Amino acid sequence: MAKSAAQKRRRKQRRQVQARNARPCTPRRQPRQTWSAGKVTLWTTLGVFAFIGLVPAFWYWIAPAISDLVDPVPVLAVIAGWLPVGGFVAAVGFFLVIRDELLPRTRVRLAWVLGVWGVSALATMPIDVNSPPLDHGYHTGLQVGFLGTLAGAVLVPVGVYALWKPFNRREEPTTAVWGCAFAVFAVALLLLAAALSWLP
Repeated sequence: MAKSAAQKRRRKQRRQVQARNARPCTPRRQPRQTWSAGKVTLWTTLGVFAFIGLVPAFWYWIAPAISDLVDPVPVLAVIAGWLPVGGFVAAVGFFLVIRDELLPRTRVRLAWVLGVWGVSALATMPIDVNSPPLDHGYHTGLQVGFLGTLAGAVLVPVGVYALWKPFNRREEPTTAVWGCAFAVFAVALLLLAAALSWLP
């Protein structure tokens, strides 16, 4: 009797070991590293001070140097003025179109590049400063790129929904549709800047 009870116990233990070995081994998730409040505050403060310093630096030194460089070629001057903000909008549109086909690591890297580009583009905001005179085409490209993008924050969503909803009432626009809309809008800004720069 005692022997059969011991055998049953051994059999039960054997089954438990077999069941444990049969379970798929799932790797433990690494704990997510989060920034402390002090580090977030430090980087935010540094970013704000860098931005405050970057705006006058752009208008007093960077923009005049680029203007002198592109002054002999009017088309190049317009493109150079459009590139900081208009080029950023076009790059965001292209990123949204190919986003689903990218590897996760590549997607993160491109997102960081676009983030840095976007913050740098904010330095081109038109401000009333007594900076050195700029080439007309370059200055037009800067203004159209920045102010046109602000208008695009309203115009692009309205245009996408106006063209999408009549044909796809139950579906929302895909990421690729949004990407194409932003890319087309950025090219339209470049054409507008070129047209305005060539007006007398």
